[in-house]
Amino acid sequence: MSRHSLRQSPRSIITGAGSGFGRALAIELARRSGSLVLSDVNLPGLEETAALARAAGASSVTTLRCDVAELADVEAVAAAAGNAPIDLVVNNAGISCGGLVGEVSISDWKKTIDIDLWGVIYGCHVFTPILRRQGHGAFLNVASAAGLLAAPRMAPYNVAKAGVVSLSETLSAELLGTGITVTVLCPTFFRTNIATSGLFADARTKRMAEKLVAKGRPVEEVVNATLTSVEQGELYCLPMADARWFWRAKRALPGSFRTLLSRFDTLLTKKK
Repeated sequence: MSRHSLRQSPRSIITGAGSGFGRALAIELARRSGSLVLSDVNLPGLEETAALARAAGASSVTTLRCDVAELADVEAVAAAAGNAPIDLVVNNAGISCGGLVGEVSISDWKKTIDIDLWGVIYGCHVFTPILRRQGHGAFLNVASAAGLLAAPRMAPYNVAKAGVVSLSETLSAELLGTGITVTVLCPTFFRTNIATSGLFADARTKRMAEKLVAKGRPVEEVVNATLTSVEQGELYCLPMADARWFWRAKRALPGSFRTLLSRFDTLLTKKK
């Protein structure tokens, strides 16, 4: 297993750095005197992150607009990174999407897949040859426990994140022995704005998602657990105990787990 040190001046690429996990990760890497290339479609949020990163001690910060659903934008991020070695590529940009199959609009399906899955595909496609040439580095692909557990009312998000898990597993196998590692992050709920800015087919599902996120763990806890997994070269990072237990239960008792999810969904949606 390859190990990476991100303690001293790591050079990192982060998409979706304008808020949430991407921002918190950028600030933590800045505290380690990191050199950062940050991107997002939300330019005011991105510049705020950059200011916070500089104040936290970043050795350098480069920002640019990037819609990860566009290959040319992701290629522009690689160009902005220049020729210096890259320690960490974080494919983080994403949106949430909820509702029942048949009620979620096809346009919301497409937007979710374009950003949450194709964005990671493009990131891996563009940066894998770069990391191969330099002979070291790490990918952090941000998925979700949703990609492992497939809870009801989250089909577009589940499908996209399951694809990210599968891509990460495949890439990890292809890069074995190269000095390059892949970590896929699969958290449950932690406190960001992902639910409030998400795509939802109905108000009830949106309210349920917002409540679960609001009750989640602090984003800083997730950042610290994630960086530990990356440094140790771990493929899977499940920072919350509930995700680990649910994943074990699904693999051990898949039929019973499906019934449990259905009952849990019924209970949640009955609550006011």
